[in-house]
Amino acid sequence: MKKVLACVCTLALALALTACQDKAAVSSGEESVPASSAVSSPASLAVSQPESTAPDSAAVDYIQYTFRFDVPEGFTEQDGSEQGVDLLYVSGDGSSINVVALENDGSLANELTEEAIVSVLENTYTQQLGFDATLENVQFSTGTIGGCPCYEVSFSVNLDGVGLDQTLIGVNGDMAYTFTFTDTTGGDWAEAFRQSILSIEAVPVA
Repeated sequence: MKKVLACVCTLALALALTACQDKAAVSSGEESVPASSAVSSPASLAVSQPESTAPDSAAVDYIQYTFRFDVPEGFTEQDGSEQGVDLLYVSGDGSSINVVALENDGSLANELTEEAIVSVLENTYTQQLGFDATLENVQFSTGTIGGCPCYEVSFSVNLDGVGLDQTLIGVNGDMAYTFTFTDTTGGDWAEAFRQSILSIEAVPVA
């Protein structure tokens, strides 16, 4: 049941991210493998940590950068095309990490508000799953990653008796990227996810 809901949530979040981008435009741990993966788009998202130079200025031209991060040990790459995501990593317990890359529409990730994203996520969950979903323990912040505008939102949600902890990181680069970390265990992946999030870095587009 957890794995099924996690897959549905992945699809729901992909839909929600598109809605969040539209709304924003109107309102203006340990590495598992040393290999890299690329999203199916003109931009590439490397999942590895070779040496590179990241931007260090808040005035950086963010469209010149893409991003990479460490995938925690225990997660394997899977095809995310059916869920509408560009990268998908899943553990044996159904927890997952996915990345969605959308074309930039001119809105900035750090201009998104907590009210906007919570409303969109709750509505999308409700529409996709057929029952009311309320986000709890919401924590929201905005800032930058290597000078590129970003937001972070984390929350808990109970879906038909199954509890999930999720963290979304949205960041502007050559495309608008969203990293979604979903923990189905009640917190066992919390530290590994935090280290993975801290490893996200901006790298120049090749």
